[in-house]
Amino acid sequence: MCATKNGQIFLIFVESWSPLAISIQNLVSLNTAVHSFDVSFLEPYNKWLVGTANGKVIVYNRQDCNSFKQELFEQSKPPNFIFMDSFNVQEYVDNCFTEAKRVNTLDHYYSLAKRNLVYNEVNEENQTQGIFLNNDLASHISYVRKSNNLFIRNFELH
Repeated sequence: MCATKNGQIFLIFVESWSPLAISIQNLVSLNTAVHSFDVSFLEPYNKWLVGTANGKVIVYNRQDCNSFKQELFEQSKPPNFIFMDSFNVQEYVDNCFTEAKRVNTLDHYYSLAKRNLVYNEVNEENQTQGIFLNNDLASHISYVRKSNNLFIRNFELH
């Protein structure tokens, strides 16, 4: 898996090593600049996150994920990833470390259209870094450049 700085997440299949032949599958287009990319240490084939250049950490999960039977990606049956969580770290910092009503969550009360209402400016101060914890399947640590704090978020329990 790889990510571009323009928000494209790809899965690269090596079809042949000699001569080298690869195929590329576009998994997700985030429509924002990406600053960091991480896959889960505990579930490397199932969960990944990006830290954006506009202050958000976004988590995706494999749709047919089964933690007890992790299968590698197959080109004949490419994986589907679904949106899990979007944590607006920049807005959380700007709002004096309180969760604003418009922070994106998994709550079914919010529709996908409402999740896209919060737009942050892409700049160096809003660059966000996110990494999964190595001992928890549902948590990540995030950091936004404008603040000297680390944030731990459990993206399955809000």
